[in-house]
Amino acid sequence: GPKAAELERRMAEFLETEHVVALSSGTAALHLALVALGVGPGDEVITTPITWPATANVIVHTGATPVFADVRDGDLNIDPEQAAALVTGRTKAIMPVHLAGQPCDLEPLWALGLPVVEDAAHAAEAGYRGRKLGGLSEAACFSLYATKNIAAGEGGLLSTNSADVAEAVRGLRLTRRGDGALYDL
Repeated sequence: GPKAAELERRMAEFLETEHVVALSSGTAALHLALVALGVGPGDEVITTPITWPATANVIVHTGATPVFADVRDGDLNIDPEQAAALVTGRTKAIMPVHLAGQPCDLEPLWALGLPVVEDAAHAAEAGYRGRKLGGLSEAACFSLYATKNIAAGEGGLLSTNSADVAEAVRGLRLTRRGDGALYDL
């Protein structure tokens, strides 16, 4: 409704990104980001083992396989060198986690040339090298659960500068009449 649209608009402004899509949870945001990027059966997504189970679960829900890269001792975030060593022809995306709101080192991950979907569940107010998280990668996914730094009891947000990703996620977030579905045309 109008409050969700206002949240999307205000968070896009705050995150300095083109698109924010409100969803039922941060988990839904992660899952739909992968689906929007075409991740599916037979694919692999590189992520970290030090996170909430939802990060790996959403990869499995697409039919893909999670591949776990080790973390760096200093911040417990994904080690870009370990991630690079795990890339194969089946790797479709990388899903780093900004553990406890600490941004991981994104530039070496971007250099791998694969889509990056950031699990930013605890990082709504974090920045990376002077820029706010939210519009840096193909998608960044935030949680609004009660234990997060911006809480609404439940809910999630997907932010992106990609109109294609935003539109795909908007089309997937609701299954009902009246939301632009082909059924209504």
